Amino acid sequence: MVIVNCPLRQDDIIKIVENVKIEDENIFKFVSKKGIRIFFECNHNNVGEACSIAHNAVFKTKLGKVLFYNVVDQNDYPWVKCE
Repeated sequence: MVIVNCPLRQDDIIKIVENVKIEDENIFKFVSKKGIRIFFECNHNNVGEACSIAHNAVFKTKLGKVLFYNVVDQNDYPWVKCE
């Protein structure tokens, strides 16, 4: 699971990340929001690489250049739960 931490424009972030495609297949699916955390399921083999892909997808937009956000692997933060 991939977590995007961003307090602002969360609906826009969800649209951007869900539209990321590799080989004509969407690799992220929105699961839930909790505070500043936006949870996505990921069907990419390497979650670390998936985090980088999501980060770059947001960064390439106008929003990505002005928003404060980060993208992390949920496995790195086991105390953060998707509910």
